[in-house]
Amino acid sequence: MLFVAAMMTSTWMPIDSDNSTATDDELIIIDEFEFVCSIYDFAIEALLIGLLCAFGFVGNSLSTICLLRDGSQSATPFLLVSLQFADTLFLVAVVWLRVITSVQETFPEEAASIAYLRPYIGKYAYPCAMVAETGRLLLSLLLR
Repeated sequence: MLFVAAMMTSTWMPIDSDNSTATDDELIIIDEFEFVCSIYDFAIEALLIGLLCAFGFVGNSLSTICLLRDGSQSATPFLLVSLQFADTLFLVAVVWLRVITSVQETFPEEAASIAYLRPYIGKYAYPCAMVAETGRLLLSLLLR
């Protein structure tokens, strides 16, 4: 038996293999579960990932400042700054892909002012994230 979510009624309706809908006795109302799941998703995706990205921005910025002030003529500081740049680009893409999307899904009325960004997320942010991740991996291998 498959379960299909009805968007207008916010209930799960079991559907048999012959595409007949279930009776009213078989409907399971899941409003409170949807609320708990959406709050959990928001806490993990927006708050926790957002906080980790903020710490990543601060750490990468401080490391970049320290490495740029270093007067070393070796290639290591340059490679480390390049790695931090790729990591920061990846963090920007994660904020774009996960945090902004989670805020929009959890609070659609409040996030209406940034709703115009939604079509661009998959089109531009995801490829940038993959390029940044590839750069991070290759630079990490180069530094070993």
